[in-house]
Amino acid sequence: MNVRVAVATRLRALRVSGSYVQLVDYSAIADLGDDAFARWLCTAHGVASIPLSPFYAAPPGDQRIVRLCFAKHDATLDAAIARLERI
Repeated sequence: MNVRVAVATRLRALRVSGSYVQLVDYSAIADLGDDAFARWLCTAHGVASIPLSPFYAAPPGDQRIVRLCFAKHDATLDAAIARLERI
């Protein structure tokens, strides 16, 4: 998913290894906090993401990163990327 997200969307894929999630920087899309962005992405575009802030005792205020799970069927990933391309 890393290459497909980075090429087709305004999300910037971050380097990860040994994971079923892809971290993406969404700062080119919105200036929302990660929880607000995750809600907006799901309700407005039908793509679920996971904010990172709940994993911090004191989350960085300027961080614009969410996680996308890619342990999905190819058809599901293709549909999500098509939705992300329209943002």
